Amino acid sequence: MKLIADSGATGTDWAYIDDKNQVLQFRTSGINVSYLSEGEINKIITTEVIPVLKEHKIQSIPKIYFYGAGCSTLPKQTIMQKILRLISPNAAIIADHDMLGAAISISQGDKMCVCILGTGSNSCIYDGKSIVKNILSLGYVLGDEGSGTYLGMKFIQNLLKGKTPKDLTEKFYAENQKTPSDIVYEMYQAPKMGAYFASYSHFLRENNNHPYIDNLLKDCFRDFFREQVFQFEEVQDYPIGFIGSIAYVFEKQLRAVGRELNVNITTIIQNPIEGLISYYQHHE
Repeated sequence: MKLIADSGATGTDWAYIDDKNQVLQFRTSGINVSYLSEGEINKIITTEVIPVLKEHKIQSIPKIYFYGAGCSTLPKQTIMQKILRLISPNAAIIADHDMLGAAISISQGDKMCVCILGTGSNSCIYDGKSIVKNILSLGYVLGDEGSGTYLGMKFIQNLLKGKTPKDLTEKFYAENQKTPSDIVYEMYQAPKMGAYFASYSHFLRENNNHPYIDNLLKDCFRDFFREQVFQFEEVQDYPIGFIGSIAYVFEKQLRAVGRELNVNITTIIQNPIEGLISYYQHHE
């Protein structure tokens, strides 16, 4: 019996696997241990996770695997382990980075260059057992190239500077019923600025065939490859897998940039949890 979690800034996917390999899945608020306080994470666990488990009469859980954004250092992992004991005090708990969860999910134990493109972005070289190389994730302020936050930020930046085509500009303001001043105010008031910018990726998705947006997406993905893939000297020797909503939704532009840069993109999936379920149904 195991409880698995894959968590990003905007949502956490949970899966409980019982002793017959049957699965209960549910979703809660996002948990990023770098941005949320211990109290805020405690509240998510006690009000959103534990009630679901109780509803299904799940009590003692021997093993918990939590893969979360921001959970890449020992102090952050220790905090998450402590909080997760609220679920099952005697459980064996692994709390690690969402990058490792993505690597396990998409590779199923094979070596791969694993890339995350969701609300945030990251990349690593995975040897089938562990992450052997990883570029420090700098978040939306200094990094996150190619992510939903990055795409939204680039689009809003150009929109507010009057650089977007007239037809696209008019459509955006008509659909969102906002003035430039509204956006600037909302941006600086938003409790999660990264998630705020990422929310505009929905507009990009709905209009991704527009030549301007098509080029914007490709430029952002080129930035990702330059900053987070080509930093690995051995990348040409590894298949490349992408995981995350942005990679999945904008697969056309991502694969086009991959072909342009002579990169071997083998797999693109949306959600790590399905791969994690498959892996932990057959592995400890």
